[in-house]
Amino acid sequence: MNVRLCFAAAKPGLLLGALGLLLLLATQPAWAIVGNIQNVLGVARVSKHTGQQSPAIKGQNLYEGDTVSTEANANVQIRMIDEALVWVRPNTRLKIEKYRSDQHGAPKNEAALRLLGGSLRTVTGAIGKSDSADYRLSTPNATIGIRGTEFDALYATPQIALDLNTPPGTYNRVYAGSTALEGPSGRVVLNKDEAGFMGLQPSDTPRMLPSIPNFLNTLASTNPRPAAAPSPAVAATGSRQLLISVRYGDASVAQTNSSQRDNNSEQRVQAMEGERASLTLYQATGSRQVGQGGTRAETSSVLTVVAEITGGQAVVQFFAQQQTQGARASGASQVETTLSVPVGVWTEVSGKGPWSSGSNVTASSRSTPEASRIYLKVEEVRR
Repeated sequence: MNVRLCFAAAKPGLLLGALGLLLLLATQPAWAIVGNIQNVLGVARVSKHTGQQSPAIKGQNLYEGDTVSTEANANVQIRMIDEALVWVRPNTRLKIEKYRSDQHGAPKNEAALRLLGGSLRTVTGAIGKSDSADYRLSTPNATIGIRGTEFDALYATPQIALDLNTPPGTYNRVYAGSTALEGPSGRVVLNKDEAGFMGLQPSDTPRMLPSIPNFLNTLASTNPRPAAAPSPAVAATGSRQLLISVRYGDASVAQTNSSQRDNNSEQRVQAMEGERASLTLYQATGSRQVGQGGTRAETSSVLTVVAEITGGQAVVQFFAQQQTQGARASGASQVETTLSVPVGVWTEVSGKGPWSSGSNVTASSRSTPEASRIYLKVEEVRR
């Protein structure tokens, strides 16, 4: 024991240096996962915090410092670690400056997103609902603080403003909860079904708009192209979050639980009512006998879906294009179809909508007749 004590006394600098190193390491960013890309429609990319760039793909993890960028007609859906959802619209750049959750090892909740240009919709998760001071979304000229909410944000660059025929600056529309739109010269609080604007002129102050601009009505794109308009019921009561599911299988699909699904037999996407979302369907084009190794060849079809609920019926619009290598169809030959199904019920839609022989947008057959049956279900996600 005396030897150990003498050694410790003789090396105080060494111990202090080791302690300082541990404290330094504890304060360094761990580059933990902060979110995951749920769906991608069109061309989008991720600029990593390391300086590398890569195409945005479904299932890709995101980290602090990453920037998600979309091109024209592209959309990216992101789920953050606190279950917040972010829909990144076309011609948009969104940087994740900071996203830390005390439920995932961080000392406290902190979320900071920066909208560099374009538009997004978000439904906040646990961080935004716990303390409004923990979450902020900033643009080059304004900051949006929130309190357990769902909202649209648009930073209209001069080019986007020209496309939309509106002044440049930051626009904010609230669907649920409230936000505080802040600039250097003041702030305005926005509640449900209200919209605000902060211009780029030095004399501009945040202000509430007398009415909601058309481009903020379920804005699907920052391009001046028509978006799916919400139904009167949705406009009156606020948007609802829907779960849209498509499954290939047999007639027992309604009894199939999640543990029995194979990787590609069922695809699902969450979307706001009246909002466009992307759904990628995988279809086998070859057969594989039980016990054989290898994988079956597959094609993929990207469907853009827009769903609304009226009474007990869900009306679903499909905007589809074939993504199979070598297929004749392309993004230039989109096909629009509409299906109506009971809410919350698996309904067979084989041979209908985008799966009809005339639509020519999905693979025409599966390996067996049973697997070629297609089912659709739309249900409301209760929050």
